[in-house]
Amino acid sequence: MRLWPRVRPYRRGLVLAGVALVLSSALGLAFPQVVRVLLDAAFEQGDRALLDRIALGLVALFTVQAFLNYVQAYLLAATGERAVAGLRRELFARLLEMPPGFFAERRTGELTSRLTTDIGLLQGVLSHQIAEFSRQILTLVGGVVLLTWMQPRLTLTALAVAPLVVLSAAAFGRRLRRITVGVQDRVAEATAVAEEAFSQIRTVQSFVQEPAERRRYGERIASSVDAALRRAHVRGVFFGVLTFTSFCGIAFVLWQGGRLVLEGDLTAGALVSFLLYTIYIAAAIGALASFFSAYQEAVGAAERVFEILETDPTVSDPAVPVALSQPVQGRVTFEDVSFRYRGDEEGSWTLRGIRLDIAPGEVVAIVGPSGGGKTTLASLLPRFWDVTEGRILLDGIDVRELRLADLRRAVGIVPQEPALFSGTVAENIAYARPEAPRSQLEAAARAAHADEFVRQLPEGYDTVVGERGVKLSGGQRQRIAIARAVLKDPAVLVLDEATSSLDTESEQLIEDALEKLLIGRTTLIIAHRLSTVRRADRLLVIDRGCIVEEGTHAELVARGGIYSRLYLRQFRDPDPATEREETAPAY
Repeated sequence: MRLWPRVRPYRRGLVLAGVALVLSSALGLAFPQVVRVLLDAAFEQGDRALLDRIALGLVALFTVQAFLNYVQAYLLAATGERAVAGLRRELFARLLEMPPGFFAERRTGELTSRLTTDIGLLQGVLSHQIAEFSRQILTLVGGVVLLTWMQPRLTLTALAVAPLVVLSAAAFGRRLRRITVGVQDRVAEATAVAEEAFSQIRTVQSFVQEPAERRRYGERIASSVDAALRRAHVRGVFFGVLTFTSFCGIAFVLWQGGRLVLEGDLTAGALVSFLLYTIYIAAAIGALASFFSAYQEAVGAAERVFEILETDPTVSDPAVPVALSQPVQGRVTFEDVSFRYRGDEEGSWTLRGIRLDIAPGEVVAIVGPSGGGKTTLASLLPRFWDVTEGRILLDGIDVRELRLADLRRAVGIVPQEPALFSGTVAENIAYARPEAPRSQLEAAARAAHADEFVRQLPEGYDTVVGERGVKLSGGQRQRIAIARAVLKDPAVLVLDEATSSLDTESEQLIEDALEKLLIGRTTLIIAHRLSTVRRADRLLVIDRGCIVEEGTHAELVARGGIYSRLYLRQFRDPDPATEREETAPAY
């Protein structure tokens, strides 16, 4: 039933396919009757002309049936493909709505498996198996009606095996469903291992861990094979029982019908047509049982797909969003903000009681020991997570009252590890504003000191950077990320250790680009380099989730607290006269 809303837009095609299916099934059911007439004409009446006409009639019947089969097969396949494509888009769109916390709790390969393997099972049901199910139902019902009309005594014999088949399908189907879900889970785990290894291929190869990754992937595949073999065993037993009972029923009908022919109560043609109907019914029951098996597998896949579709994002738009005034001023306020990740123990806080007011255009740097909550604090502003207690305001409005799109358009982020896509340089810069003209894109690149190296690439701005930008150096990737932020032109900027782990030349170029980017913007810096820290109007020191120090660089050094200890620990010469020349990491 949950699939019906996705199929309903294509109901006209379904109706036409249904009509073609009914007509095709009716012609199929007419075939044994034609065979009966043909045999009786040949063996009892000796009418050769009638025999010829019947044979030509059969050819015409098969021609019409073939055309109807094409119509219903094409229409159902087209409906299934379109419905499944819509379901894939819907699932992908729902995944894009999920906050980062959702992906932190799930492996990418598992989610990819739901988009591919699980929906692939549903595609088979929609495109092919529903048609076969409907055809076999029509054949079964029509065959039983015709059998009853022709010879009620033989009908009871032919249907004697049906209860056994139905009970077997019910018993084996439930077990197949459980096993199939297990198979899908194990395939998803194997996919996740492969995805992880591919994404970290340099690390895998640099530590010579290819054998370990092969072993890890092989273990998951072996587990999936074991589960699949259990499924094959259950399915094999089921179809063995089904085949045995069906053919025993046919043999018994043939025996009893033969006795009726010998007694003169049944013609040879009627016996053959009756036997054909019996085979039709047996085949229909077997096909329905097979469909039930596939249906149970599809139900397991559907549960995994709809589990995501019916999961509400923990971060979403408000029911009645408040409009963000334009232009955005950029005042950011943290009012008694506390936060803990889902699943953390009660009382275990990542951030606790944060109070902070950043004026429009002010540059504030956040420093402190690793694990103190710096990056988490910056991630709360664009609502990658929602605060547990307190609230965050942008221009006096609680960010939870704003549309996510409006909020995130106002906030730009330059991460420590820039995220590039596998397209061209131009496409990566334009990701901030796809509609921006090429002239603005190149101006942003010049502002980020990216234009000079981009023009030296083989195809300039149209050079493909590779997955995650692997064809570029770290400094080049960072400058493209800054160009993207320049093109976005946000009112509030978050720099998450944007100059860490870079060589001196790249750092100098990026620092110069950031200098231009910061002008007139409210900026929150997760600081790592001294030059970045000294640019800030204020420094905040966060330790164990709390703001423990606040002031300028000089004030905090003179105070002799955590910041001073971190600073002195990193510099050989703490003399203020030489501080200006230092470029090594502050912490």
